[in-house]
Amino acid sequence: MAAAQPVVNTGGILNVASYAPPGLPNSSIAQGSLFAIFGTGLGPTPAAAVYAFPLTPNGFQGTTVSVTVNGATVKAPVLFTSANQINAMLPSATPAGSGTLTVTYNNQTSAPVSIDVVAHSFGSFAVSQAGSGPAVITNANYQPLSFTFAANSGEPMILWGTGLGPVTGDENAGPLPGNMPSLPVSVYVGNQQATVTYQGRSGCCSGVDQIVFNVPSNVTGCAVPVAVQVGSVVSNYTTMPIASSGRVCSDNSIFSSTLFSQLSSKQNAAVGSIILSRDAVTTTLPPPLGNGTPSTTTTDTASANFSRYTYTNLQQYVSYLPVQTFGACSVVVISATGSNSNGPNAHSTPLDAGPTLSLNGPGGPAQIALISKGVYLSVVGGGTGLKPLYYTPGSYTVNGAGGADVQSFQASVQFPASFTWTNESSITSVNRSQGVSVSWTGADSTNGVLITGFSLGGADPNNLVGGLFYCHASGASGSFTVPSVVLLALPPSYTIQGFGLATGLLAVATVAPYQTFSAPGLDFGYIESTVEAAETVTYQ
Repeated sequence: MAAAQPVVNTGGILNVASYAPPGLPNSSIAQGSLFAIFGTGLGPTPAAAVYAFPLTPNGFQGTTVSVTVNGATVKAPVLFTSANQINAMLPSATPAGSGTLTVTYNNQTSAPVSIDVVAHSFGSFAVSQAGSGPAVITNANYQPLSFTFAANSGEPMILWGTGLGPVTGDENAGPLPGNMPSLPVSVYVGNQQATVTYQGRSGCCSGVDQIVFNVPSNVTGCAVPVAVQVGSVVSNYTTMPIASSGRVCSDNSIFSSTLFSQLSSKQNAAVGSIILSRDAVTTTLPPPLGNGTPSTTTTDTASANFSRYTYTNLQQYVSYLPVQTFGACSVVVISATGSNSNGPNAHSTPLDAGPTLSLNGPGGPAQIALISKGVYLSVVGGGTGLKPLYYTPGSYTVNGAGGADVQSFQASVQFPASFTWTNESSITSVNRSQGVSVSWTGADSTNGVLITGFSLGGADPNNLVGGLFYCHASGASGSFTVPSVVLLALPPSYTIQGFGLATGLLAVATVAPYQTFSAPGLDFGYIESTVEAAETVTYQ
């Protein structure tokens, strides 16, 4: 009997759209929203799903979900059940607060696990079904967007998600559509606030929300970030394609509308990327780890990746690249280990491009070592090994002898001159609700400046989670303010007890113009070079 008892995983209760893990500010479950439960022994094999109303809160296929908050227990209607996952709807009448959840399957009940219920915590559905990448956004005729069917300025679009908040009525009997005009809902598209014309339940399904908004003007790109803020809680970041004209999108310098038109007719695409970078990281280690004096370590690295993607996964890959739209920011979820099961290369096939790559330029010859199939990485200068710095401004060439999948190629790029992050020393902590401004001189004025940062947090020091943001600014502007809607998606930085060391970072990088290269076996290849300055900070 004990072996048959359902087990809910630690941290296994998630918004079914955002999949925001516990520890993030948007990880609570909203009244009236859909949520997922992960574990073992939760339900039948094969899986079973509900396809018609009314919903039955007292159990489906032997699976029952009970939530207790402030002494009140409610039954959550089960919409999908399997051995390892349940999808359910949290009744709108569930009290807000910290409580517990149990799963009963075949008369065996799990141990109670913690659940945090709030009024509002919106999650956007993603095409990946994992809370990241291209959003589930349709036009007024319910046609989904894609790289070759992009939105245009001013058009009304429908964003699908769950977690806007509770409704009044019998949710089990059927959907309860209706606008919720009193909710403080804001939609940001490429950091521009869009006009919202509807925010409420969909007419299709209980627990599923629709937000209808008009595409802001002067925003284009293939992976324009989209976020929804309700009060002080920011949703997961997803992306949408927006074309300046026509229906095929394009991004600054890297991906053109012509390229996407060509790739859309193929079942998959082989992509090669090469990055030459200098990173100067300043850390201030308090006693006993250090003396409290800032120390900077500069490292020159060269890396490359060669992978094949389906066309759908190519859109996911593009959404994970540093945002290309000037003035826009994006946020992705990370863990303390740096892992992300839905990252840019999670759904790709590595390509053999040869045993090593050679790098040549003003710094002389160097090798980029093969780490695993299709992945290359070497520290070519600086770092903790006290090597002399390698890069100087000028032209660098990467040569590949080729392998079984990608034949010989040559790629060249200009390495940028160093720049100055003028207010670096004045930023030691960041108030997430106020944003943070950075300024610089000497950055590349053509391709722009990347402002990045991350914060790791959460209640469990052994399983920290966080958010990593990218913002793309014009290099000629000289300054950029990372808005609060971006920083509120990050958790407050966890401080390592006993050391006072915070787990946050802020960085500014100048990026030279991207260059493309070709090779037999590749559909598209690009090479980039960056110079980055970074420092540890505390996000509050």
